Amino acid sequence: MVAYTGTPARSRSIRALNEPQTVAVREGEAGQPLSVRLGKSWRLVARTDDVWRIDDEWWRERPVSRLYYRVTLEDGVSLELFNDLVSGEWSRQRV
Repeated sequence: MVAYTGTPARSRSIRALNEPQTVAVREGEAGQPLSVRLGKSWRLVARTDDVWRIDDEWWRERPVSRLYYRVTLEDGVSLELFNDLVSGEWSRQRV
């Protein structure tokens, strides 16, 4: 339970949970992530642990079509990345 502070919520203090963050990704020939830019440095992908695809809301103006990758970086950090197959952009998101 969170204590009530009496301070009204401001619009800039409210954000969606689990919002994807755009990231730069270097891809291999098959489109798989080879390295990810986190902050100012590039980190190599040591292995891909899982791959899955989500296609949803195809009837809407902006359908969802994403190819997700759960990867482990060379320093042991685990990330979930996805390639938005509609826009071509890469993002990082907790799943």
